[in-house]
Order: sequence, then C-alpha cells, then structure tokens
Amino acid sequence: MVYMTPEEKMAEVLRLAEEALLQGELPIAAIIFHGDRVVSRAFTSEKHDGRFLVHAEMKALQEMDREKNSMKERREMQLFTNLEPCMMCFGAAVHSFVGSVFYALGSPTDGAAKWVVDRWTEDHVDSVFSLPEVFGGLLSAGSRALFERYLAANPSGGLADWVRTLV
Repeated sequence: MVYMTPEEKMAEVLRLAEEALLQGELPIAAIIFHGDRVVSRAFTSEKHDGRFLVHAEMKALQEMDREKNSMKERREMQLFTNLEPCMMCFGAAVHSFVGSVFYALGSPTDGAAKWVVDRWTEDHVDSVFSLPEVFGGLLSAGSRALFERYLAANPSGGLADWVRTLV
C-alpha cells in the first residue's frame, strides 16, 4: 500500500486554501487525516459567515468531533493547516486529542503552536491532555504565495496589515 507523504497532504491543504482565496476569504485551510483518509476539511470563512471564530482548524476539528472517534483513533489523527494555528485552534487540537499538527507557515503575531511547545513543562506529563507532535515549515513557500496573492487583491485594511506580517 502506498501512503501519502506529509508533503502530499500539505499540498491538498494548499489547494483547499486556494479555493478559499478564490471565494474572497483568507487563504487558510485545514484537513484532518487518519492515515490517508480525510476525516474533515475546511477553510476559514470569516468574510462569508460574518463571524470571527470560523477558523479553518476549528471547523475541521468540530467536524472531526462529530464522528465520535475513539481516543486511540484521535491520537492517530493528523491536523494539517497552511498557517500556524492560533491559541484558540491549537487549544482545540489539544482538547480534541489530535496526535500531530503540521503547518506550513509560521504566524509571528498570533501563532501558538511553537509558543506552547516551548513552554510545555513536565507538570503536564501526567495530564490526560498531551501535546500533539508539531511540525512547522512544510511547503511554507506555497502558503506564503497564497497570502501574497491575497495582499495583491486586498492591499488595505486590518486583515491586509496582519497578512503583511506573514509574508
């Protein structure tokens, strides 16, 4: 059996993020895999929904949670996203018991994955909540290019200022 590589999985995320961009949204997407099976997929829809908490990762995690997977299955799942998860999304991944998080591009102003990993202490070792394995920088150039395209189409405004911190 041939398995998808992490790069192939992230390429799927980048295609979904491009779909978001084409719909006028920020190009942020997330896919949760169990092995090669896509458990859930989503992209950020703040503009369309007129809400702020509809991040790609949150939407994908909520969809995954509806499946009512066992703890063992959840810990085998991988969350792939093209932008480092924020505190809300990373916390939701921890509380969903996802086994690993892969992201393409770091987010210097609100990314939480690296921040949490750097501060996780031995006090947490005996907790039911374990830190997922975190892998950053996977196909980052492809993600950066999507944000550059977003800026070209949306050169001003609050989100444009934030996107500039990514590119």
